[in-house]
Amino acid sequence: MKSPRASHRGKIAVLLPIVALALAGCSRGEAVEAGTETAAFDDPVTVTNCDRTQTFEASPQRIVTMNDHVTEVLLEMGVGDRIVGMGYADAEPLPELADEWNEITGLAEEYPTAEQILDLDADLVVGGMRSAFDEKAGRSRDALEEKGIATFLFSEYCGDGFPSVDLLVEDYRQLGEILGVPDEATAVSDRVTSGLDDFRTRLDGVTPVPTFFFDSGMNDVLTIGGVGVGQLIADHAGAENIFAEGDRPYSKTTWEVIGERAPEAIVVLDYGSETAQQKIDFLKTQPIMATTPAVQADRFVVVPLDDFFESPRLLTSVETIATALHPERMQD
Repeated sequence: MKSPRASHRGKIAVLLPIVALALAGCSRGEAVEAGTETAAFDDPVTVTNCDRTQTFEASPQRIVTMNDHVTEVLLEMGVGDRIVGMGYADAEPLPELADEWNEITGLAEEYPTAEQILDLDADLVVGGMRSAFDEKAGRSRDALEEKGIATFLFSEYCGDGFPSVDLLVEDYRQLGEILGVPDEATAVSDRVTSGLDDFRTRLDGVTPVPTFFFDSGMNDVLTIGGVGVGQLIADHAGAENIFAEGDRPYSKTTWEVIGERAPEAIVVLDYGSETAQQKIDFLKTQPIMATTPAVQADRFVVVPLDDFFESPRLLTSVETIATALHPERMQD
């Protein structure tokens, strides 16, 4: 069974100070396999990610991916042969990536330990969430970089949220430069931006449907805020997030406030040991929710949490929600 993503509930980290780090591409191992030459850059590549500046003399050859959506993104960029280990190894990959995915060593159901990363002689660790670089677990970005291991964090969790898809485009551009595959990285981000443009065109002029995004909680309710990928998905799917004022990707609320805002649709995020149907059954019996237009109309949309991160999968979420809320516009 897929392990719960409890870590995505954490608060967004305070921005880290700029750290200049000169990293040789071979600092923790010459290459993935003996005899494989590491491709040095003609000129060093410098990127600033989450206010942290790093310089690469060569393209990393031994990568650890900490989240499943990160693994998929790097596979789509064509560098799967450089991934020496991955976290969230029990996740279900996209079918078209399954063969490559299965060739990668799975390190843990959730995050690998700092010791595992060191044992793999990694030269780059890429995380998709703040929790990937947990200081208490000894794998903070500072701690890894002190060992000569470069790090990269998808910017949704840098602290400023996800104001537009431009953030994804810049993250992918930087990864493409670091990994020496700029054209492949651009192709992945172009697929996302063109897909979002298509949905915007198809839904032009529709009236957004007031929507409650239910993550979890029986008492303290967790929903999406107004600054994460969830808000981007809502905007492109013709859904009016009733908690768009939230200043974090996820925020807590109460049943009373939800009831006052009278959602006309509910998007249920599917993950963990509690099934989407169990969440729906609970919402139908919750006294306040039972009075809302969404529950009375039985208007529920189920979206896997895996499709709610900074990856091309977000297009699937947009399509699923838009089809449910505006079927007349989504017909081929």
